[in-house]
Amino acid sequence: MRVTFPKLVFFDLDGTIVESMDFNRVRSLLGVNGPILESIWGDEEKLRILKNFEVEHAKNAKLMPYADFVLNYLESLGVVRVLITRNCFDSVKIVCRRFKLKFDEIVTREMGHCKPSPYHVVRIIEERGFDRRDCLIVGDHEFDVLTGKNAGIKTALLGNSSKADINLRNLKELLSYVAFE
Repeated sequence: MRVTFPKLVFFDLDGTIVESMDFNRVRSLLGVNGPILESIWGDEEKLRILKNFEVEHAKNAKLMPYADFVLNYLESLGVVRVLITRNCFDSVKIVCRRFKLKFDEIVTREMGHCKPSPYHVVRIIEERGFDRRDCLIVGDHEFDVLTGKNAGIKTALLGNSSKADINLRNLKELLSYVAFE
């Protein structure tokens, strides 16, 4: 018996693997409206403030319900798990170390082409030789859904959106979509 769907899952970090940062507070601190990265890109001082906020959040954030269970279960099935986030790499290292989380690949904003760009999703799918029909992105924000749609893969949203292919109340519900042959 082997998994037929999903064979590759992209996971968002904030609001999906760990509790979400207070983005309204971050916007207020930085004096921006709308998407944070797009508003401060190129402003080294504001990027430093954002990084400090992300690192502090990573040190204190709680793991989302079932996150470690789902990641470990998918690993046991041979499903490739990729973390794709607009956060900095330092915050990701802290979260992975704190909760002993393992991913097959990690994509952070330092790599450029941030969500909702499909660049890294398409790159990883092609490098690893997967069919897009066998891939899924899981997140909690419109950017996650847009990224998946732009890459031509299925989308799962923690929450409710008519734009997502799958709406989840929690991560454990994702396991009911795993198909075997």
